[in-house]
Amino acid sequence: MLVLLKKEKKKMLIEYCVERFSISKEIFENYQLYEGSKNKIYLIKELLELRFIPESSGLCIFRFDKTPKPTTNFLQLFSANISKNILDIGEKDLINYCKGKDLQVHSSSNKIEPGFIAIRYNDSIVGCAHWNKITVRNQLPKSRRCKINYC
Repeated sequence: MLVLLKKEKKKMLIEYCVERFSISKEIFENYQLYEGSKNKIYLIKELLELRFIPESSGLCIFRFDKTPKPTTNFLQLFSANISKNILDIGEKDLINYCKGKDLQVHSSSNKIEPGFIAIRYNDSIVGCAHWNKITVRNQLPKSRRCKINYC
């Protein structure tokens, strides 16, 4: 069942987006944020009154555990507004990323901070990963992974 996200949690989520990805907080003004089961946060333009109570509505944009975890949906939806913690990858890394593999990068060659990051190829955000200063851990959902046979 969806419940309106509490003000403290909403503030924390928006602050996270501003600090982590340099997303303007004004972007969220036209949306409502709801919390569903399993700590999932949904972005909804308008929650319709129905004769039944939906389990979810809108777009799942975050999961809250110890820290907020952005979804691939969120990063792709707001890709034009993200200007921080983006890792640009080449074709070879894109193929490995789409297969669900983790990536190795040199910390001196990027400006990303440890934590969740956006993965970008040719100016398009393709997904989410977690950078721990050693490895870029793939966070692409298994349902979105694909086998690319490239010659």
